[in-house]
Amino acid sequence: MTDSGAGQPAGWYHAAGDPPGTHRYWDGTQWQGAPQPVGGAIDGAVATAGGQPAENGKRFIAFLIDAGIIVGIYVVALILAGILGKIAGALGTLFGLLGFLAYLGFGIYNFIFLQGTTGQTIGKKHQGIKLVTDAGEYLGMANAFIRGLLSGFINMLCWADNISILINDDRKRFSDKILGNQVVDA
Repeated sequence: MTDSGAGQPAGWYHAAGDPPGTHRYWDGTQWQGAPQPVGGAIDGAVATAGGQPAENGKRFIAFLIDAGIIVGIYVVALILAGILGKIAGALGTLFGLLGFLAYLGFGIYNFIFLQGTTGQTIGKKHQGIKLVTDAGEYLGMANAFIRGLLSGFINMLCWADNISILINDDRKRFSDKILGNQVVDA
């Protein structure tokens, strides 16, 4: 955004009249603070045109919410499949398969569709954070899927991708550094 900011959601943008390569925070009604260099440190974390990096605590709570929902679906499906399996083995197997499809479907909906199109999973929305590219745009479903695959591969190495937000000044996962993404305050 290079104009007055009117009509734009809160976030970090380049304001008209500010030096090139800088941005400042638009709170939805007015500009806040002095221009900051894009990629420069703000409050101990590096902001980009996408916004101020989200706090690790918010990210962790969002992760717990998303994981809790998906684990809950899986546990309920297993319990019902076990109960129905005592009545009839085929019924339990069928319900187990339907439960797995619900688990998979929710994962695709939450982590690929929602996160790719709105930048927010259910947990991220609850915490007021979102996943965007370094330019501040939504990833799209294909890039959200690739992020999930890359993060999963890196996490096979002792949760290295999730832990990396604690050691990187810019609070980015290794996968987000590779793909040019970040989680920011919404």
